[in-house]
Amino acid sequence: MKSIIIAAGSGRRIPEFSKLIPKSLIKINKKSLLKRQIDLMNKFQISQIAIVKGFKSNKINFKKIKYFHNKNYRKNEQLDSLFSANDWFTDDLLVTFSDIIYEDSIIKKMIKCKNNFTIAIQKNWKKKYKKRFDHPVDQADKVFIKDDKIIDIGKKLPEEKTNGEFLGIFKINKKMCNVFINQYNMLKKSKKTDKLQVHDFFRYLIKKNINIKPTYVNGKYMEIDTYNDFKIAKEMFNEK
Repeated sequence: MKSIIIAAGSGRRIPEFSKLIPKSLIKINKKSLLKRQIDLMNKFQISQIAIVKGFKSNKINFKKIKYFHNKNYRKNEQLDSLFSANDWFTDDLLVTFSDIIYEDSIIKKMIKCKNNFTIAIQKNWKKKYKKRFDHPVDQADKVFIKDDKIIDIGKKLPEEKTNGEFLGIFKINKKMCNVFINQYNMLKKSKKTDKLQVHDFFRYLIKKNINIKPTYVNGKYMEIDTYNDFKIAKEMFNEK
């Protein structure tokens, strides 16, 4: 199994850090978000790790890591960043966003899942938004799940019609890697992809009748998008 960590963004909403470093290098209790993810993947025997970098790319330098460069990171979003690493789509593949912090149990469950295409979902997700005063619920990657299948996903879904949140972690098998590449290339022929997020691509795939399965995870998890998020994560992961 391989992994890709998407870490090309500039972290515009957290200038307290992004003036100096990529958001993915923010440290929570002395360890950066990227280093935490790399260590967890190594712990679960994922040794082939790639990072897509862009903003302040010279700051991201870990040993034994494959790097892909999103040269257009100023103009495009998550989706094009992901496919900057399309040469890595040759095996079972775990993909994570770089601005998240999570417990071992979450990634362990994702790795063990045998589905062709699965995304990490938390059911009890709304409670953490009570403290996220500058990142409201309407910015969450909400999902609607029925009969153990992702029916819809996106920030614009009405809160009352959703039953989970996508956590920025997904896994596809080797066969699905080819589907991803082909569908992305088809999408690019019909519309511009520079402003699309990963969840937008998932919606496109759903419309193409591609089955996405939820993997329900529990445990501590936090996305760090603002300085307030950083403070919440620091308290949540206050390891001794």
